[in-house]
Amino acid sequence: MGCFCHQTPLAGLLPQLNVNVSVSLPGANIPLSLSAWLNARSLPCLPWQPDPNWLNLPLPKLQLGVRAVATISAMASLRAQVLAQFGLDLLIPAQARAFARIVATMNARLSLMANINPLGWIRLAGLNSAIDQVTIALNAGLFAPPANLLLSLTMPGGLPMARWGSFLSLLGLLAPMIAASAQLNVSLSETAQLSAALRMLARLSLPPLAAPELMASLTAALSAIASLHASLGINPLALGLPAVQIRIQAKLAALLPALSAHFGLNLGGGGDLLGLLLSLLPKLPALPTSLATTAVVQAALSATAIASLNWQVSVMPPAIAIGLPTCALVAQLQAALAINAVLSAPCPMCDAAKLMQAL
Repeated sequence: MGCFCHQTPLAGLLPQLNVNVSVSLPGANIPLSLSAWLNARSLPCLPWQPDPNWLNLPLPKLQLGVRAVATISAMASLRAQVLAQFGLDLLIPAQARAFARIVATMNARLSLMANINPLGWIRLAGLNSAIDQVTIALNAGLFAPPANLLLSLTMPGGLPMARWGSFLSLLGLLAPMIAASAQLNVSLSETAQLSAALRMLARLSLPPLAAPELMASLTAALSAIASLHASLGINPLALGLPAVQIRIQAKLAALLPALSAHFGLNLGGGGDLLGLLLSLLPKLPALPTSLATTAVVQAALSATAIASLNWQVSVMPPAIAIGLPTCALVAQLQAALAINAVLSAPCPMCDAAKLMQAL
């Protein structure tokens, strides 16, 4: 079973989320630009601490093309998300039909609603996240690392980051296949099991999305609300966008003087100092701390069978573009509003059976 309940209060949310306003705060470009600089380097994160002996390991070279890896990764991710969120295994036909039921009932709810433009909430949440990220990085000394921290960031394992380029390139190609094997619960050496699971997922049939644009807008809006709630500790929808904007403006007003003192610039005094500010940032590489872990390296060594696969994947199965947005919307409803939109059993007024018969 599984049903996107008709009692989920989506219609009442739309006016609150539909806030298409220009959020422009003086100085906002500074944390946004610094956040982009940090993101390009996967910062803040712990310094990467590799074993220099990893450079001598015979990592297998993946034969699959980028498109094939992306398709396999997406199918495996869909199976993992549906299992985690709904307790349904798409590798079991009856449970795959239950997921189709969720999509069909969700379509019925969304098809009755008009699209929204939550740009105001999205931009406000993005600015708030950037302020938080830059504040953490500033407190961690990442904009002017002391000698010991700079050494750990630029010389992982006592070696220049450039020495790790080939190793990280091979590992980066293998990592999605390692993750896919784990998500499909198959061994890295059992290519027959992997192939069977992927064939089942490729044949998965789901109803086409009735309102993909509305789903994308809702998911982005709810993600923004959840982010603001987690950061500010308030209910953004209860306060309203103007009140939330005042809180974020206060955070920005506190951050800019701290950055000014750190860089020796008057960032609140007007003028375009962003270019100068960015030129003062340290030369740091992108850190693979979350990618190149001991567990991933050990798994890569045993991925010889998967690395030798040379499947030709021409097109992404349509179910991926249906299932992943469905999971994302339901997850954001739970994160932002603590709403369990999908019920495991029908309520007395459920129309799911009729909708499935129509399909």
